[in-house]
Amino acid sequence: MSMTQKLWTISALGVEFNMDRRAVAKRLNDVVPAKTDKRGKYYKLDDAAKAIIGQVATSSEVLSYDEARARKVAAEAEMAEIELAKERGLLLPVEMVAEINQNIFSVFRARMMALPAKAAPDVFSADNVKEAKSLLKDYVNSALDELSNSVVETYEDDNDTEQAGG
Repeated sequence: MSMTQKLWTISALGVEFNMDRRAVAKRLNDVVPAKTDKRGKYYKLDDAAKAIIGQVATSSEVLSYDEARARKVAAEAEMAEIELAKERGLLLPVEMVAEINQNIFSVFRARMMALPAKAAPDVFSADNVKEAKSLLKDYVNSALDELSNSVVETYEDDNDTEQAGG
């Protein structure tokens, strides 16, 4: 007695896999039927089973359910690590970083815009270009030192507030 492979319709596969026939048809969309006639398409069980339960299609590759599950577990672990880093204060929310940067740049702009008014009298009264250049350099360095100290204070104040609140 020879064995022949049985061919299955979408409806029969839906019954066997306990799925809606539309869901089966959607999963079989990329599977080439073993036979097609005027009554419908017929699929080999091994081809249909791979498409229905054995593989998950991603954007450009095909993964098995085990691989997809492993990716999901890895993503969940990564999310847990991110949450832990937040709790430990190792990560800052994007909004806080944006606010700190905005504060830093607004203070920087204000200091730089005030620099000509502060430095002009001394530069004007300088005896030569070398002395004027040295005075300007001192004013710029003083402004930058003041900015760096205020940036550290701003960050530490925001970080202390965030840690106390959360």
